[in-house]
Amino acid sequence: MQRPAPTSTTTTHKILPVVTRVIEQLNALFVELSGNSGLTEVLFQQWLAHGKTGPSGLRHYVRALVAQLETPALREEFSERAERILLHLQSGYAN
Repeated sequence: MQRPAPTSTTTTHKILPVVTRVIEQLNALFVELSGNSGLTEVLFQQWLAHGKTGPSGLRHYVRALVAQLETPALREEFSERAERILLHLQSGYAN
């Protein structure tokens, strides 16, 4: 079963519930490290527009978030923690 993407705007894209949960986790991590919550909506909409909304397309979203972080240290920390989230998804234990 699919549900609408987690966004305040109307969209025709549907994403899997597990992908929605991972997006929420990635967004929370991004906000934790950057302090910028408004940017995730913009990047999410761009990701949706590219149509790579399945589990394999999540790496594109991670790269878009990483590119917005100011310092190499933040980019590295986000990348490492996001990779753990994605590996958790691949292992079948995403929650």
